[in-house]
Amino acid sequence: MIYDVVLAEILAGARNRTEYERHHAELTSNFHILPFTMEVSQRFREILKHIAPEHHVHLADHLIAATAMAHDVPLLTLNKKHFTPLKGLKLA
Repeated sequence: MIYDVVLAEILAGARNRTEYERHHAELTSNFHILPFTMEVSQRFREILKHIAPEHHVHLADHLIAATAMAHDVPLLTLNKKHFTPLKGLKLA
């Protein structure tokens, strides 16, 4: 399973079209993509409302958290400090 926003981050970091196409093919054929839905968007805005002003966390981290929450799946991360303040987010 991979979040749509994580896929976008990986693809945005591709150095050229060949690398982009290779990453895209590998990730979309080997992982189920959890989409950016209206519920993800709503949860993202709630996170921004309550957390963003006090914490300097990258925007993509909030989108990742919102996706995990909306799809009711735990988030597997080594960067727990950006995610532990979020109420309702399950960390793996």
